[in-house]
Amino acid sequence: MEWSKLKNIILIMLAAVNLCLLFFVVQREWRDSANQRQNRQQAVDFLTDRGIQIHEGQLPDDQMVPRPQTVERDQEEESRLATQLFGEDVVVQARGAGVYRYQNGAGALQFHSDGSFSAELSPDSFPLGVDQERSCLDLLTQIGFEGETTARDENTLTVRQSWEGIPLFNHQVTLVWGSEGLETMTAGRRLVGSPVERTDQRPITVASALVYFYNGLNGLGDVCNQVDSIVQGYISVTSLSGPMELIPVWRVTTDTGAYQLDLLTGELNRVE
Repeated sequence: MEWSKLKNIILIMLAAVNLCLLFFVVQREWRDSANQRQNRQQAVDFLTDRGIQIHEGQLPDDQMVPRPQTVERDQEEESRLATQLFGEDVVVQARGAGVYRYQNGAGALQFHSDGSFSAELSPDSFPLGVDQERSCLDLLTQIGFEGETTARDENTLTVRQSWEGIPLFNHQVTLVWGSEGLETMTAGRRLVGSPVERTDQRPITVASALVYFYNGLNGLGDVCNQVDSIVQGYISVTSLSGPMELIPVWRVTTDTGAYQLDLLTGELNRVE
């Protein structure tokens, strides 16, 4: 047989094998998707049968559930951010226990290993203009803190941090200003570096999360008749020597209260 004909036969056989493999992959994904939809509907029916109304449309997609992350502290980035905020000639002081203070004539910015931070600022170096909220949010981006406003009064703004659009529920900072400009950043908590996905842990499925939610309510001795909203996000935990860990959670608002569901352990807690 001529080599050109043999080569064509081989190419046809390879194409047929690839088509078969593609068919099996698509079939498996379709079957997995169908099983997920069935499990989700069964979990919704499970809650409905027990007097808790929830709409399937409120549920996140299983593929969009946040994955656990690890965050190593980046002190070089801290130094860069302090210089970006204050300008040149920033002096750094190591205060022990993982605390570093950066300062010059414009103010002082202090970072802790657990993500806590605060700032004392010279107001004339940070005028806010007419739109104080927008000015504060822009200033926060200079120290790598992006998020949304959760509270505001006459001269105070509280902002919750987010990462890739996902809220970090226990990361926030309060900014206080006076007539001349921004004065302080207090009670701050931030990401200490760039998150990296953990491959040794997987979040529970949406269907399992609903069952854990119901069991958690019973364990707390609470009752509700309706789930109003589910917001996915993270909380961070730190240890004295280890990195920061981002734990995926749900914030579940019901007609009787708000709860936080750990998507790794299924543990449910009340949210004040």
